[in-house]
Amino acid sequence: MELKVKHPLSKKEIKEIIREMSEIFGEELARKMLNKKDRVEVAEFDKTTEILLVNGRPFFIRRKDLIFPLVIALYELSNEEDLRTWPRRVVVDAGAVPFIIKGADVMAAGITDADEGIREGDFVFVVEEDYGRPLAIGIALMDGKAMKEKPKGKAVKNIHHAKDKIWELTVG
Repeated sequence: MELKVKHPLSKKEIKEIIREMSEIFGEELARKMLNKKDRVEVAEFDKTTEILLVNGRPFFIRRKDLIFPLVIALYELSNEEDLRTWPRRVVVDAGAVPFIIKGADVMAAGITDADEGIREGDFVFVVEEDYGRPLAIGIALMDGKAMKEKPKGKAVKNIHHAKDKIWELTVG
């Protein structure tokens, strides 16, 4: 499968993405992800998902009105950034990793830490406990505080993960 570029984004649309990323991650990190001079193009992945290419490289995923960095983009940023301080972060134990990489939703039992600022419905990113490497992007099914305290139940709906079709397309 190949990404088909549909059209470039306008400067106004790029500014809007920078604003959204600033709200989520803070201005400094948002600028590392994207700046006004970058060329951003929209490519269709499937009927509900678009991939935003930044200077020709897949970087963001967009579903409906939600935009979030791809796992590969977070992975690359984690080489220069300490993800432990990032907002909207859910940390899972080693036992959860193989399931998440196969596409399973994140269960509360496997969560060792979560940003307490997470609200149900937020885009979140899931990292593994040992090295802090990003594993998945999902939608929170409960608040961050509940993720840390509840012993069971689905906590995060997995929408994109390492080793899935989007990952294979963007890495390979």
